[in-house]
Amino acid sequence: MRKMLSLEAKIGQILMFGFKGTSVTPHMEEFIVKHNLGGVIHFSRNVQNPKQLAELNQELQGLAKRSPSGSELLISIDQEGGTVARLTTGVTVLPSAMAFGATDSVELTEKACEIAGLELRATGINMNLAPVVDVNNNPLNPVIGVRSFGEDPESVAKLGAAAIRGYQKHVAAVAKHFPGHGDTDLDSHLDLPIIPHSRERLDQVELLPFKEAIAEGVAAIMTAHVVFPAIEATPGLPSTLSYQVLTKLLREELGFEGLIMTDCMEMAAIQDTYGTVEAAVMAVEAGADMVLVSHLEELQRGAFEALLGAVRSGRITEERIDQSLARIQKAKDDLKQEQPELAVVGSPAHIEVVREAIRRSITLVQGEDQLPLTQKPVLVVEPVRKAANIAEDVLMDMGTLELSLKANGFADVVHCPIGMEVSPADHENVLAQAPEYETVVFVTSDAHRHQGQARLVHDLVHKGSKVIVVGSGTPYELPELPRDITYLVAYGSRPLVWDEVAQILLGKNEAQGKLPVSPV
Repeated sequence: MRKMLSLEAKIGQILMFGFKGTSVTPHMEEFIVKHNLGGVIHFSRNVQNPKQLAELNQELQGLAKRSPSGSELLISIDQEGGTVARLTTGVTVLPSAMAFGATDSVELTEKACEIAGLELRATGINMNLAPVVDVNNNPLNPVIGVRSFGEDPESVAKLGAAAIRGYQKHVAAVAKHFPGHGDTDLDSHLDLPIIPHSRERLDQVELLPFKEAIAEGVAAIMTAHVVFPAIEATPGLPSTLSYQVLTKLLREELGFEGLIMTDCMEMAAIQDTYGTVEAAVMAVEAGADMVLVSHLEELQRGAFEALLGAVRSGRITEERIDQSLARIQKAKDDLKQEQPELAVVGSPAHIEVVREAIRRSITLVQGEDQLPLTQKPVLVVEPVRKAANIAEDVLMDMGTLELSLKANGFADVVHCPIGMEVSPADHENVLAQAPEYETVVFVTSDAHRHQGQARLVHDLVHKGSKVIVVGSGTPYELPELPRDITYLVAYGSRPLVWDEVAQILLGKNEAQGKLPVSPV
């Protein structure tokens, strides 16, 4: 740091906190001004619209000028695209990473992520917690799925690198979740996953995209709360707390010189095992530079005090803290640029780039002969989409296919919303209505994990309905669905996605994407 800082101010700088509400809380003000907090993370709870977010971030940076270091905050957000997006009103929301995987376009991925980075920077965000470079090769993964570019390590590596190049024209990018969260069937928000593969396999699959991200100069890498026995011999020790993973592998073997950030230390994989407060100390011992505590004020204060005590007792040396401070300051220095005008946010030119990405991603897997829709009445069955996991936070501004079909001139549509798990009442209601329509358009969302959806599609086909299925999640559901259906994959469920799907269903455009995962 450029100023001589007290130990308390040094500890504050290696922490990143979140807070509730759309205005700065007294707790946050205290930690920024008095304790020199290094970073802030925003969630949907903090965001109303671009103007409000820009004003909030301006206030936060104003407080940072009064901090012991006078150093600006790293202000971060999970704006991955698809269902993981905190800022959705009035901005250009990217499609999911798997949609970019379906385009297989390095150029389009970089261009779209550059736009997203520019819009974030205009609101005062200077760090995007993206891209996800996990290789999703487990169909039952409950938390990654369409957040991944796909299941091929080389494709994930090249598209991840393109995303990093795009973002980092305006903000710091964060590749996550090291060493990989793609081959788990547990969600680390809720459990402690274990990936038992050999080191040789990890080199070939999980680590490849991270090596490419490092070569691309990614500003930061976020850790996974996942156990890798091939790297860390201590049973049950997650990567976030492992010296073997963070220092020996990532820092020394792979040569990463940027910021190592933890995922949130309040996730169950940490909180229910080692505890957030003790784990904050363990993470820094392992090699983390910045510790993320997203929610509870008492745990944030506890992590600060525990780290302070660990240095005072000699458990962690002050020299070790200074190493992290130097990396944090370099990341901040690399972000010095003028904030763009807010008018760039959500511009027609930006939206058109995203439309092109969505248009080129939508994949027709089978049943081309049932398209386009005729002008006869259509029943549209859609699950009422709620956040499938904590990473998705709160789903807002999602739109529906029914509304998009009507907006594209197809008036004779009847909408039938159902629950994600499809209750017996939902099931019977759809079956009762279906015979009145020539075609049923059924929107699914990972029907292999929500089996009620698959059962309902089977029963519709069995009873003679012509069914067009539009998958809004991963294509891993295909083996669970009947063979004689039209199957279109959208990899997402936001208004622009539905608009492009509607145009394909009505014959105005053709699906151009290719599957980035193998459903069988």
